[in-house]
Amino acid sequence: MIIVLDASAAAEIAGKTQNGVDFINVMLQSESVLAPELYISEVTNVMWKLGRNDNDNFDSYMEIAGDCIDYVDEYFDTTVLWKEALKLAQEHDHAVYDMLYAVLARRNDAMLLTLDKKLTEICSKISVHCFKQE
Repeated sequence: MIIVLDASAAAEIAGKTQNGVDFINVMLQSESVLAPELYISEVTNVMWKLGRNDNDNFDSYMEIAGDCIDYVDEYFDTTVLWKEALKLAQEHDHAVYDMLYAVLARRNDAMLLTLDKKLTEICSKISVHCFKQE
């Protein structure tokens, strides 16, 4: 099984939530974890938001960002994904950056790990499998 990991799922893993534990268990069974290069910007932006008022712990946010980046085995250039992502975004009235994850999952017959409910609904319409939280 191939996994596409989005930033919301990575944040759950880093936060050691129950959702994060579920995601890690799925990832441990996978043969590889993929993400668009955008993932790095999204993850580091999450860490900036969490740490911007916590300068004393900046190093820990930097370490968590590094861990999130290391969860991914292979990154994909968005220049090969953007056209299909833009088309899906238009068709489903949802952000292009989320559609990049859906396109990557569809192209690789992968399971998408996300907490984004609207993205999960769209994925079911376009034949992309998402991990369902119980």
